[in-house]
Amino acid sequence: MADLHSDTADALFEAILSLRSKEECYAFFEDLCTVGELQAMFQRYHVARLLRAGLVYSEVGRLSGASSATISRVNRCLQYGSGGYRMLLDRANENTESKE
Repeated sequence: MADLHSDTADALFEAILSLRSKEECYAFFEDLCTVGELQAMFQRYHVARLLRAGLVYSEVGRLSGASSATISRVNRCLQYGSGGYRMLLDRANENTESKE
């Protein structure tokens, strides 16, 4: 995988970390990304959640509308990636449990 680390990337991530609400996230990401780019990110995260819940590819595809290539890529990242999906899914699960 390409090394994406740079001063510019660091500056962007610092800016993202300064966002304080969902509304601020919407405003920033709507300016930063195209609608298609955002929809692709939303879909990949949805696929990751479904795979993590133990659903099979066909069910993930039906529920998410994602192609088998996208599902396979997300699954590969879940299994062998840098751990970003797992970290966020764990945190989302912790947040859900703490609200109950």
